[in-house]
Amino acid sequence: MLFINNFKMNLSKFILFIILSLNIYLLHIFKISIFDQILNLMISYGLFNYYSEKKFFHDDNINIFQIIITFILLFSILYRSFWLHSGDNFIYLLLPLSLITFVLLNININSINIRRNLAPISISLLFPLSKLLFIPLAIVINPFSTVFTWLSLNAFGFYSVMNGQEIFYNDTGINVTFNCSGSGQILFCFSAMIILNFCLPLKNKKLLLIQFYRAFLFTFSANIVRLFLLAIFSYTADSDGFSIFDYLHGGTGGLFFSFASMLLSCESYKRIYLRNFQYE
Repeated sequence: MLFINNFKMNLSKFILFIILSLNIYLLHIFKISIFDQILNLMISYGLFNYYSEKKFFHDDNINIFQIIITFILLFSILYRSFWLHSGDNFIYLLLPLSLITFVLLNININSINIRRNLAPISISLLFPLSKLLFIPLAIVINPFSTVFTWLSLNAFGFYSVMNGQEIFYNDTGINVTFNCSGSGQILFCFSAMIILNFCLPLKNKKLLLIQFYRAFLFTFSANIVRLFLLAIFSYTADSDGFSIFDYLHGGTGGLFFSFASMLLSCESYKRIYLRNFQYE
């Protein structure tokens, strides 16, 4: 009996590994942005770590109706996947839908164990939610990013003029669009904090809100520094040879600021978690 249970657990773990690996491969094949690929890797790690820590729950009493529903859902996912193309937003739903079918094949929906699987499903939903919330958050953040960048430039002696979402400096300038607002980086950082909270939960929601506030400040400030440098070096845009503007704007240079804000946010989370653990 123990051998059978171990076999089922290992089989479930192997199936989950295949689902996560296939999703990572598809995002790479369809050339999804590097930010989304990194976010997907974090989510995949969070899912596998959660199941490894909590162990896999398998029910033998799965009713026939649930099995039929599961295979209909699985067939629909596979059929829709044949029409995937570059820029198709359905790719962001592949992981949560695949995970739902995985859970339905292993857990009876009438069992209490289904509640334990809501957490990993919630983690997988961070991917499509981050894309859904990007525009609304960018609408709110964009004016603040523009104003704070303009204020920073003038505060440090770089006289600039702001016109709407455009900032002009020395006859050149930048246009702070939604992609430059920092919305994507903020959602990226928030997703990481949520995954950390699933794996290493804080004592209460108040501490998590404090961490969200800190993560927002770190990420927003890092983006202001990036916009600050873009405005100063905007004259190098599309120039021959190495361009600081192009490197920080569309190149891998922008990842350094995201890495810095993520490093500070994770360090802050670690300190809150250890302090919380110390006083328990």
